[in-house]
Amino acid sequence: MMVKTDLLGWLLNAQLLVALCGVALPKRWSRGVWPVLTLLAAFAVGVRWQALETIPLQTLFDAFLWIPLLLGLCGGWSALKAREGLERWDAGLALLVLFPLAFVFTAHQSPLPPALQSPYFIPHVLGYLVAYVLLTRACILEWHGRTVASRAALRFGFLFLTVAFVLGSLWGYACWGSYWQWDPKEVSALLMWLIYGTLFFTDSHRGWRRWLLSLGVLAIVLTVTWINLSSLFSGMHRYAGF
Repeated sequence: MMVKTDLLGWLLNAQLLVALCGVALPKRWSRGVWPVLTLLAAFAVGVRWQALETIPLQTLFDAFLWIPLLLGLCGGWSALKAREGLERWDAGLALLVLFPLAFVFTAHQSPLPPALQSPYFIPHVLGYLVAYVLLTRACILEWHGRTVASRAALRFGFLFLTVAFVLGSLWGYACWGSYWQWDPKEVSALLMWLIYGTLFFTDSHRGWRRWLLSLGVLAIVLTVTWINLSSLFSGMHRYAGF
């Protein structure tokens, strides 16, 4: 466990404190906390971007850095357009992401390997990050009985998931001459797509929807953490470690 004391570290610590307030304070106050957290998250991404002189997406630290910002943008859209705010849940999810960012992951950056110097790289990774946030929110909304909002989040999330999946295949072909390699990360992405595809293309019973959405979130968590980080899984996606 490490404490980061540079500007980016203090921004992460500030986000942690604000997210904690969002969870602990009454709902009427948590609504005001969330815009502050979103602005801090945007500032943190900007600081990292300026330091690297390129978009921060190479490591798991960089990927996690985007999630509080994406949670804020998606949460703001839900609150303003769909009137389905989940401020405390969003703040809780942000806490789960910010803790390893602030105290576990290292911000060390190595030169980009050739595989990442591709026009598919940025839209592929960002597409998955947006999909993960939307699909997680779809699950939470469904368990709160907000089926209409859950279906909307599922539609957009599945769209981003599909685009990112296709871009990954095109990227693989450009780099290694094959659209598919049965890499552990690719297999987990395929299973994830099949879970959410079942929900997207069928009118599942509400009870089944809840459990399938929960299974999808479990697949997201395992893909982002265990499959990326565990030494049990070798493959072309090991560059994403922390």
